[in-house]
Amino acid sequence: MDDDFNTADAISAVFELVKWINSNVSGDSSKAFIAYLQKELKDLTGVCGLIVERDNALEDDLAAYVEAKIEERKAAKKARDFAKADAIRDELKEKGIILEDTREGVKWKKA
Repeated sequence: MDDDFNTADAISAVFELVKWINSNVSGDSSKAFIAYLQKELKDLTGVCGLIVERDNALEDDLAAYVEAKIEERKAAKKARDFAKADAIRDELKEKGIILEDTREGVKWKKA
């Protein structure tokens, strides 16, 4: 009790883990790896009484919105309306969404 259970050190360790995750995890990381890191983060924050759950409905809404915009962009490109397709790309970029045209189709990620 003299040193408050090292709470400051515990919070610092959680911060360092989050920083490491943000720097090293990407869309290319395996689901198992991401699940492991998520479990570790939950365990460490649970000790401190912190809650790290997210509302996945917001993520689902974002994904649906972006996918609809991608379809709208595809239709514009098919109709050879490249100005509209570029405008859609720019609109998403302003909202922090990066589109990547690949052979497999359009992929997107948060900036």
